[in-house]
Amino acid sequence: MNATPIGLYSISVRGLNVPNLLTWAVRTKIPFLHLRGGTRGIDLAAQPTAMIRRWRKAAEATVPITGVTADVDLADLLTGDVSARTRAARDLVELAESAVMLGAGWVRLPARTPLTAPVLAGGADLSVLAYSPIRLLVEPHHPGWLAPDAFRPLIDLVESCPSVRLLADTAQLAAALPADTRFPAWLGPVLDHAEVLHLSDPGTGLDAPGHAVIAAMAADRIRSGQCLEVAVEWTGPDRSPAECLIRYRAAIAWWARLTAALEPQ
Repeated sequence: MNATPIGLYSISVRGLNVPNLLTWAVRTKIPFLHLRGGTRGIDLAAQPTAMIRRWRKAAEATVPITGVTADVDLADLLTGDVSARTRAARDLVELAESAVMLGAGWVRLPARTPLTAPVLAGGADLSVLAYSPIRLLVEPHHPGWLAPDAFRPLIDLVESCPSVRLLADTAQLAAALPADTRFPAWLGPVLDHAEVLHLSDPGTGLDAPGHAVIAAMAADRIRSGQCLEVAVEWTGPDRSPAECLIRYRAAIAWWARLTAALEPQ
């Protein structure tokens, strides 16, 4: 397998503005970035157009920002509160437009609250999902999403909206792995519908149970030709540039060992 380029999610490092983050990334040989773009990050949608254009030029001269993460939750777009739903859709559209201007290819939507099949079925009719100008990657953030009554409707929503795909996070998925099986029925479809994989180290490392199972199945799909972008997400207590770089390089080495073990002998 050719070496997979591995990027970094900007949540992993603190104390750097966007230009400095880009300069640091190119200096440390990080090939691309995922940018925390919601209000808890740089609030991309609130930035002046001229600022976003400057950042895009800086990215073109250093490393690309391939994706942007939103704080708008999938549940916010499907809530029965019309005013809240309208506000969430507006916020997502504004962020998506800014992400396109920045040169990113996708926006991540967290999904922290499992939703019922009837609620999810309404998502296919939402113009913000069905006609998004950029790919929207839903990231399941609760083990309940992987129960059949929530998981199958989520996959149905993804399959009904060409612009909607999934983001697979090793820590989130590992937390849902059952103890009695290595490969639960939901894991293959999650990875089949994913465009991004985060090697997610919450401070306990990637050797915690489950990470290798998920990463190995993802690596097998990459080897088979699936376009699956891989990045490191470090959320431990010390997110200084120096410590982040140590954790990033450790994750790259872990991925290299895992993929080497999968190569035919």
